[in-house]
Amino acid sequence: MYAYNDTPPLNDNRLLGSIEKVANLLKGVGLSADNKLEILQPLSKEITFISQYLHADIDEAWLFAIFFALNISGKECDLESLANYLEANPFFVIGFIPKLDHLVARRLLLKSVGYETKAITTRFHIPNFVFNCISQNKDLPVLQPFADIYEVIERINELICERERSQMSTEELLFEVKQLMQNESKFPLIQKILGLPFNEEEKLLLLHLCYVFANDTNEADVERYVHYVYESVGHKIRFKKNIMSGQSKLIEEEWVSFANNNFFGGKELSLTEKAINYLFGDELLGAEHHKSFNPKNVVVLSPEKIKPQALFFGEQEQKKIDMLPQLLTPEGYQKATEKFKQVGLAEGITILFFGEPGTGKTQLAYNLAHQSGRNLLLIDIATIRDKYVGESEKKVKQLFKTYEQARNHYPQCPILFLNEADALISKRYDIQSSVDQMNNSMQNILLQELENFQGILIATSNLQANFDYAFERRFLYKIQFHKPQLETRLAIWKNSLPDIDPLILQHLAASFELSGGQIHNIVRRIVLENVLNDQPPELDYLTDLCVQEQLGNQANPIGF
Repeated sequence: MYAYNDTPPLNDNRLLGSIEKVANLLKGVGLSADNKLEILQPLSKEITFISQYLHADIDEAWLFAIFFALNISGKECDLESLANYLEANPFFVIGFIPKLDHLVARRLLLKSVGYETKAITTRFHIPNFVFNCISQNKDLPVLQPFADIYEVIERINELICERERSQMSTEELLFEVKQLMQNESKFPLIQKILGLPFNEEEKLLLLHLCYVFANDTNEADVERYVHYVYESVGHKIRFKKNIMSGQSKLIEEEWVSFANNNFFGGKELSLTEKAINYLFGDELLGAEHHKSFNPKNVVVLSPEKIKPQALFFGEQEQKKIDMLPQLLTPEGYQKATEKFKQVGLAEGITILFFGEPGTGKTQLAYNLAHQSGRNLLLIDIATIRDKYVGESEKKVKQLFKTYEQARNHYPQCPILFLNEADALISKRYDIQSSVDQMNNSMQNILLQELENFQGILIATSNLQANFDYAFERRFLYKIQFHKPQLETRLAIWKNSLPDIDPLILQHLAASFELSGGQIHNIVRRIVLENVLNDQPPELDYLTDLCVQEQLGNQANPIGF
């Protein structure tokens, strides 16, 4: 942690003047061990003032003054340039490495990463915050000890923000974080990250995700992170390519994974269960980990947030549907799974709703989740598909891992909902391309997962044929949905538009073979029209809406 002193501002120009005088008078003096005291004596007042400001010793003060002068002049800042500046013997200059390292440890100097093997070419820089304090006539911030690991990772996030504000370079950021980790290695989380076989950039990303996790989100937007951490376009592209392609060791070794695509089309990263358990161990942020569930490629709908809707089906469908609410009660589900276990069968309840579009398959799944008080894990099949080889298959496996985590997290077994799963359960392809290979591989993995599935799974499909037989036998309940007949259509119309003349609704139901979804679309148009005009719809207008809705569909008007 850092805090600023409450002392008054420094006298105008005194510090900069002292640094300038020391740097100018030491240039080309041929400094050596023999003449050092003699040369420094006339500068004792200025050097003492600099040392008091830096809380450093005399040698550190004049060394800092020279590096400050080299920095602002844009010249090289390594030991060779220091020797040349002083016109001193390089062996004499090397003797000041411990002094420079002490300035580095206190963040008064930064040492460039990647040059440690040759001390003569190690470069030093004045940190931006130090330069700003001196140039703006302010005291340096005072370093205070960190109370816990969360203050450490919060400080690392502050450094990332400083980089984004151009107060330091990416190189300086990586070095600062490395130094901070070494200084705070007493914390178990830092020890663990230091011990991992990752480079400095990968460790920084891990630390940032630890910060995000500590703030109860566990998701970091890739684009935003890249913008904050990297200054050059090339570096940004290399990082994104490495991450997005899955070639990063963090991705390959399952320390970091992609979360849901965000609303704006970007991608978000999060710590995996493996990373969370290893890095946070038993602490888990005071058990906060167990209070939150961060799924991948899944939208979680809690039962209280699901709005149930009245649904109407034909007699044949309704008989099969009526058994499901009882089966999904806590008592019904427990009895069913216990019975399966007794006879040596897989304990999962797998349900397939298939048939005509717009017949209530999706809403029925929502209603069942609401009625049974179960969370619904909604899968967007499109997010599972990935252009990179093997990634789609990994996501299918991850999907079931996520569901298993959800089962352990929620008091009641949640429902895994594969909506519009046509691509996953249709007949497998004869392989003609890599896409066919990917589809078949995804289906094979899904078949394996369903074989010993535990929990509740509902899938919907508009397919009425072309099912893969292997999938047919893995669904315990299969309910086919047909377009509603006259009686059912009339019930839907009456429920949707209770204020309209029943004779008009009777006419619409008899004249147009529309599905419940199509009728729902028409009702939305009517509601909007009523808001704008505050007039009840007339028969001609309703008829026109029905004609428009059936265009492009197989519904045909009757009696026209």
